[in-house]
Amino acid sequence: MRFTALLGSEVRRLASRRAVWSGMAAALGVIALVVVVNALNSTGTGIGEHTMQLSKLWLERPDRGNENTVLAMSIFVFVILVGVAATAVGGDYRAGTVGTLLLWEPRRVRVAIARLVALAIVTVVMYLFVTGVLIAGWYAGSALRGSTGGLGPDFWSNLAAVVARCTVAAVILALVTGGLVLVTRSTVGALLVWIGYLIAVEGILTARIPSIGSALLLRNLSAFLTDDRFESARRETFSSTGRLTVERFVTVPGPAFVEVVVIALVVAGVGTALFWRRDVT
Repeated sequence: MRFTALLGSEVRRLASRRAVWSGMAAALGVIALVVVVNALNSTGTGIGEHTMQLSKLWLERPDRGNENTVLAMSIFVFVILVGVAATAVGGDYRAGTVGTLLLWEPRRVRVAIARLVALAIVTVVMYLFVTGVLIAGWYAGSALRGSTGGLGPDFWSNLAAVVARCTVAAVILALVTGGLVLVTRSTVGALLVWIGYLIAVEGILTARIPSIGSALLLRNLSAFLTDDRFESARRETFSSTGRLTVERFVTVPGPAFVEVVVIALVVAGVGTALFWRRDVT
């Protein structure tokens, strides 16, 4: 079978899953609620704190982004996409139909790669559609109940850039999740690994060993998403004379992007290798 035919089959299979549509509905529901509440609470057309402003989608100052509605909502969408990815890849393990697929296409590496690529494609479509609804709804609310003024000359290009970065981040998170499902052969197992990693490594271990923060997934992802230097951790020590010394561990956007891509490829690669070598049941 040609790889394109296998990929198309995987895309259609994912698109038909109830979890994908449920995740889409949940994301759209929350976005609709946020847009409607902000529009109803908007005080008028003037530029003020309680006015729904188009610039709040993403307004970059010279040194940082001060208004980041798109980024804040994207983090919520990422959580939904991780759950969708885990269910989409792990559904066949739960149903016991992985072996049936391998009877149709016995080359396991091709199957795993096609599944992960299809997952990336569906993730991109879902994220862009949901974010497009957010931007369109926020624009309509700002035009009708707030203000569309105060935009800088680079507003739309900056907004497009942050959406592009969030799209890449969504794919990275989906690939990591898909790889974890292939490793654990379980939707729940993959989610438990995620939760354990966030608590034990990103939380507890980083608090005890701050220097490793700049090498971790979420710290690097934060630097990439904001396109700014991100303080991943800090260590405060007192000298014998009582003088406080603060050591900051900073993550830089460029290297951070390379690191998160490498992490995603490694996890997906390990999952593919295990899918190829061991029993799928």
